Amino acid sequence: MLALLARAPSQFGLLLCLGAFAVLGIVLGLGNPVLACVYLLIATFFRLAIPTATFPVDPFVIAFGGVVASTWIWMGSRRRNPQVDPILAVIVLYIAWNVISMVLPHVYAAGSPLDRKPFSVQRFIIIGIVMPLGMFLVGRAVFISRRAIRAMLWSAVGAAAYSAVVSIFQFTAPALVWPRYIVNDPRWVGRANGVFNQPVVNGLVLIVGFLVATLIASHAVESRLARLFAVVVAGASAYALYLTHTRAVWLSFGLVVLIGAVAGRGFRRGFVLTLVLMALSIVSNWSTFTSSDRSAGGVGSAGEVQDRLNSIATSIWAFQQKPLTGWGIGRFPAVNTYHHLQYSPEIPWERGFGIASHFDALGILVELGIIGLALWIVALVLIYTKLVRATTQLPAGEMYGRPLGITAFMCLVAQTTTSLTVDLRFFDFPNIIVMALAGAAIGWQRERARAAAAIQAGNGAPISSKLYSPIRVANHQ
Repeated sequence: MLALLARAPSQFGLLLCLGAFAVLGIVLGLGNPVLACVYLLIATFFRLAIPTATFPVDPFVIAFGGVVASTWIWMGSRRRNPQVDPILAVIVLYIAWNVISMVLPHVYAAGSPLDRKPFSVQRFIIIGIVMPLGMFLVGRAVFISRRAIRAMLWSAVGAAAYSAVVSIFQFTAPALVWPRYIVNDPRWVGRANGVFNQPVVNGLVLIVGFLVATLIASHAVESRLARLFAVVVAGASAYALYLTHTRAVWLSFGLVVLIGAVAGRGFRRGFVLTLVLMALSIVSNWSTFTSSDRSAGGVGSAGEVQDRLNSIATSIWAFQQKPLTGWGIGRFPAVNTYHHLQYSPEIPWERGFGIASHFDALGILVELGIIGLALWIVALVLIYTKLVRATTQLPAGEMYGRPLGITAFMCLVAQTTTSLTVDLRFFDFPNIIVMALAGAAIGWQRERARAAAAIQAGNGAPISSKLYSPIRVANHQ
């Protein structure tokens, strides 16, 4: 405050007011890790909208530090210890391997040689690795009550609602769109880029919002008005997904909708309706759908496929050269510039030249070697296994039961499918919210089982982690 007043003494009143609100927000966030997580989601959602160098430190870094501090304070005040299990061990090892790769010397500098902007490896690790995996651990430790999970669910719906609005208004009412780069400087012209200025990431956020909104709309837990709003968000998200004109997003969306129609017992009506509408739309516009005109909804363009095929050829060669430890974190663009290869004579050599990896797994393999990829796969498999187990043990028939676990599972499937076409390590918000939802479903099931065991032990009944009364557990909590 003193430094700001020295620079702008005439703004004393405004700075004092802003400073007071800032201190209040910090105190509230440190006292409530759920609120701290909401701060982080807001900071990462609008990360690109904040002009560069506005703050000496990126707000999302401060917000993530606040989440860690708030979680530590909260767990300490309740005498809760972190759950030490194989997932935690593998996550710590994977993060440590990224850090080791960062400090070791490598042949090429991190980043793309064709891009003059400096590339921060530390920032890359924080955004793509530490924050998503850290939020999984925070999710399963902190989001263990209905109120906490409700805050997470509505945060996802709110993000999807904003993304859907700016995606639709980008083509229908551009004057009302903010941030302005969505209209004035879109990274992909003619496609719904959203606040992330990236149609794939925007699409993943819309998928998560659609799934969560469908969950809320299908259960009479919220008020009728809230459920009606969820229905509107789900419909707007589905239409905004189409406007991304991105095949990877459409594939992920179709897959999770199919999963919901098959496995969404008790709330599959919305998925079945969406599946029918999608099928009718594709059949009635088959010639357009199979064309190469991306702006019209065609999926036949070959350029992006050629980019990825050349990227695969380069990745295989790079792995063969440095199979164990890789070329170094953040070095894929450099390798793809100096050693770019052609997949076959039929594909132009320049396709995919110098770009980042468009496959999470191959990007990790090239940069971190087989050790890094093995750690990442083991972590992902353990998260899937824990989530599936928690989902089967949650009670069916209530929103915060098995449907919650199925929704978190579908969000994770959408993230995994999308990562087959783009390196999601460059993005924060969708990874954070998906991992937090997965952790929340796991932590919520564990907390319910713990409460049920406590009730049964108090009644002198045999303790079982699978059989318990949801009503008695809710009353106990």
